[in-house]
Amino acid sequence: MNHLRRVLLGLAVLLVPVLAAAQASPAPPPPGAGLGKWWKNSEIVRELGLSEAQTNQIEQVFFEQRLKLIDLRAELERQETRLQPLIEADQPDEAKVSAQIDQVLAARGRLEKANAMMMLAIRRVLSVEQWKKLQSLQEKHHQRFPRGAPRAPLGPPPPGAPPHRPPDEEL
Repeated sequence: MNHLRRVLLGLAVLLVPVLAAAQASPAPPPPGAGLGKWWKNSEIVRELGLSEAQTNQIEQVFFEQRLKLIDLRAELERQETRLQPLIEADQPDEAKVSAQIDQVLAARGRLEKANAMMMLAIRRVLSVEQWKKLQSLQEKHHQRFPRGAPRAPLGPPPPGAPPHRPPDEEL
C-alpha cells in the first residue's frame, strides 16, 4: 500500500503542472491560428488572393464550429476539474484516477478532432497555393511572436511611446 501511495503522489506531482499547462496553453495551433481571424485581415486576404465568396465561406465554417468548440473546451475543463481532487486525495483511488484520466484524454481528443475538422473544412475553401501561402504566413508570424512570448509590454507605455494595441482575436 505504501508503494501505491508513493506512485500516486508521484503521479500527482507530475499531472498537476501538466493539467495547469494544458489549460493555459492548448495544443499547437493549426495553420493560420496565430493570425487571429486572418480571413478578415485585408492584407492577408490580398496576399492569399481570397475572393469574397471564399472569405464568406470561411466565416461560415468558423461560425458553425465556434459553438461546438466552446462546448468541447468547457467539457475538457470539466473533466480536468474532476480529476484534480482525485489526484490530491490523501489516499487516491487508482481506479478512479485512471478512469478520470481516460475521461480527460477522451475530451481532449474530441476537442482536437473538432479543431482539425474545422481546419480541414477551411482548407477545402482554399486552393493548394493559398493554403501553402497561409502556412508560410503563419510560420513568419510565429517567428516574430513565438508561442508564450509576451506580445505587449506590461504596464503603461513610456512617455512619448505609441499606445498599446491589443493583438487580433485568436481562433
